[in-house]
Amino acid sequence: MSYLNVPRLTFSGDFISDVSTVNNDPQHYNNNTFKKSFQEFGTGSNNGWWNPEGGATFGFQDCHVKQITDEEGNTSSDPLLDGIIGQIVCGAEGRNSGKMVDLDPQQQMVSQLWGVTFRILTATNELLLEGKIEPTGFRDLQMRQQTGARVNGQPLGGTWTSVLEDVVWGDLAYQSLFLMSLKSKTQENRLSINLNGFGYYYAHATDGRFSLGRILGSLGPWFSGEPKLFPPARRLYGIVSNNNNVFFAASNFILDKENARLSIDFGSSFPVSDSIGTIALNTELFLAVSKTAIGPPPGATPYMVSPDGVLFVGKLEYQNGTGWLNSTSGIVDFNNLSHEVLSALKDNQLLLLGASSKADQFVVIAREAVDGIVLRADEFVQRLDTNQTNEISFYASQYGLPLPNHAIYITLEPPTPMTPKLQNTPPICDVPGNNYPADGLTFDAVITTDVNGVGVLKLTGNSIDSPRGYLDGQIYTLDYDLAGVNTDPASGSVMPQNFIAIHLRDYFEIPETPVWADIQPTMVQFANLYPIMSKFFIDFSDPNALIAKKELLIFAFDRDIKDPIYMPVTRDLSETKRLTILKWLRNPIIEGEAIVVTQQKAKGEINLIQEDTVTETVPLTNNQLRLRDAVRAKNGADFNIPEITNLFEF
Repeated sequence: MSYLNVPRLTFSGDFISDVSTVNNDPQHYNNNTFKKSFQEFGTGSNNGWWNPEGGATFGFQDCHVKQITDEEGNTSSDPLLDGIIGQIVCGAEGRNSGKMVDLDPQQQMVSQLWGVTFRILTATNELLLEGKIEPTGFRDLQMRQQTGARVNGQPLGGTWTSVLEDVVWGDLAYQSLFLMSLKSKTQENRLSINLNGFGYYYAHATDGRFSLGRILGSLGPWFSGEPKLFPPARRLYGIVSNNNNVFFAASNFILDKENARLSIDFGSSFPVSDSIGTIALNTELFLAVSKTAIGPPPGATPYMVSPDGVLFVGKLEYQNGTGWLNSTSGIVDFNNLSHEVLSALKDNQLLLLGASSKADQFVVIAREAVDGIVLRADEFVQRLDTNQTNEISFYASQYGLPLPNHAIYITLEPPTPMTPKLQNTPPICDVPGNNYPADGLTFDAVITTDVNGVGVLKLTGNSIDSPRGYLDGQIYTLDYDLAGVNTDPASGSVMPQNFIAIHLRDYFEIPETPVWADIQPTMVQFANLYPIMSKFFIDFSDPNALIAKKELLIFAFDRDIKDPIYMPVTRDLSETKRLTILKWLRNPIIEGEAIVVTQQKAKGEINLIQEDTVTETVPLTNNQLRLRDAVRAKNGADFNIPEITNLFEF
């Protein structure tokens, strides 16, 4: 089961993401070259980018339940039929909001939600449902917005999929037939939740939406043994490329054979004409099953099929304007499928077709992968300390069925080159590369799926000693593929799909009696990267200021990593460094001369790394190039955006 299954609830509204942007630039992490101007608003590495005083907060604003779908597939948006419709979706009450943070300044493409509470309340603040969203990073970054993106700044959208843990059902929940149906069907007191975010404002426009974005959400049952951070679904990939922009790039769908129902999610991929989900597309869209395998990659030349070459599932009855997408979250159910369609979908590709100027031809806008293969990793974002071993579950399927006894190849991306100081504009300091030393990670190069199509990788972090100098630890990227199956060229139009992002923290030994010099580099870095703290709460670079508020800091540094109060907000601190800070706070000792020695030692290590670790001649892989370009896109590259009404006219 997943958020696509029934009973299902959809909601929409805004999200706020008051991210800090000083920490978007790796050069700002170098304490030796940091300047106060890096904390000021503006563009480029001479300042703190577009939101230097952000607090990394994430929350829901003006969100409401829009629609429910019962177990028979009946859809309703009438609050008289069930009291859950129209109710308020919000975050925690009386506690810190959740956080949205990057894994690292050199890995910004898996931004994660941490400590986010999800609640549904009545207008009189009575609880209906509450749960904690398991930390999850966004995936399926793709082009969404056709026009107006230069106003708000960000035409891309991304998807967070997760589970609600420790679900609490309020007293009034028992008056909702829908909620009771959902409660009876889901397992382990978890629910599947999906959040599609787009239209994010990082431009300081005059309409008051700065740091806001649009969010389309859905909630459904979750079953034991399923992945937590993506739906166990089949996938459509976009193949129409217009000015190098691919729309309908990735869409999840499931086939419920028992109830003859196909449910597909266009909420993460349907092109919109502004930042609040207005649809201006005029093309007629259809779902169909291909009678023969087709595998063209994305391209500007349309791939056409004739009606004789497909079996039609149905017409996509979307509506122009803001109502349809914001009410349905882009999820469409095709009920009462014929036996012929059900049979064809067992081992043939699903297609999204658009009408063309030729009466006997349809444009293939999106298609399922060749042979219906899907391979995805569940825990695809990893934070590792020395000698820590984590498990990553991989799920392999073919046309929605588990793919047992198949080998999965795991490979470490080659090292990326150091970016020398003279090549930066403006030149501040050298920027280190990634994926070295290779022996920082231990893992099996081949794992095999079990009878359920699940393979488990054990990933161990080994001791590394500041390979990036002023940046703690190292960023590693693992790629994975099924043996004998080439990665579909249509998957991942903006960023690669099959990768694991890892932050391995530096080895650090907890001192017997920590002194200020032991934690000073970390605390100064906090003060540099999060000016909102030093301006409005405490100057982390001043040991006396820390001592004055040590009880509060002990409380914050002693939280669970999933707690929104947890320090640091970026979650990039190793456990041993965190414990060292706590140890110092409980017995603060200041030794001034040791600070100078530590700084000089760190500077020497950086120079050594620059000379000996990597060279400029290391070529970037296709995945590395796509990740680099995705970072540029996320942070405001100038897009050439076509007009939406002409997007699929051929």
